[in-house]
Amino acid sequence: MTPPLEHMNLDETWTLARCAALLGAVQPGQELAFYAADHPSVSDPGAYIRVQCHGQILLRQAANHGWSSDWLRVDVLTLAGELHRNRSQQPRGVSLAPFSRRATEDRR
Repeated sequence: MTPPLEHMNLDETWTLARCAALLGAVQPGQELAFYAADHPSVSDPGAYIRVQCHGQILLRQAANHGWSSDWLRVDVLTLAGELHRNRSQQPRGVSLAPFSRRATEDRR
């Protein structure tokens, strides 16, 4: 397993702007991971979200217990809203680490 570059706990003090700044700090070759408790799921509640930056494009994938979405483009404000809504629902915190596999848009 790749060791995290950063591991941080979010709490209610994190603003939407601070969440957007964190997402803006994701560099090519890195992956941000967090838990979205409010994500609709076909199995257990919520989903584990992975985000990769490819130039000016952010790709997002959701997954939980046997299912995963395709990697899809997402704008920083939509993603910041999701992270902000779920900021106090991070059982393992938020991690920023080198990605182990480069995401391809519209693929799992």
